[in-house]
Amino acid sequence: MTLTAPQRTLIVAGTLLFLLGLLQGAAVQMFANPRMALSAHLTAVQSGTALMVAGAVWTSVSLRKPVDGIARTAILLGMFGLWTGLTLSAATGASQALPIAGAGHSAGLETEKLVSFVVLGSSGVLTAGWALFVVGLIRSFRQ
Repeated sequence: MTLTAPQRTLIVAGTLLFLLGLLQGAAVQMFANPRMALSAHLTAVQSGTALMVAGAVWTSVSLRKPVDGIARTAILLGMFGLWTGLTLSAATGASQALPIAGAGHSAGLETEKLVSFVVLGSSGVLTAGWALFVVGLIRSFRQ
């Protein structure tokens, strides 16, 4: 099977995120908030798997060239950004953006703002990217 450059990028990024999640899973108890670290670990392994699947099927996505690149970039940045935000939260105890997993923890105002920005911003970006991906898949099935 010959993969395109965009497919390889998604697959390699997915395997990297998956590996980072596995490594983080071994260190969950070392974080200020182990419950949040577990959330970050699970996010990384699940997101990494999703990126690999997206890479494997990307040639089936029917999007115009600039939109295709925007979708791939949004998915990649969103997935890594969300994992980064959750990891920052786990390391610092920031909990405003994630009150369930962050229960009983807190951080300084600036740290809370930063973590909230990264988590919420990344969530929005990855949701937009996946929405474009789904539209592209649906379009390809109708052709």
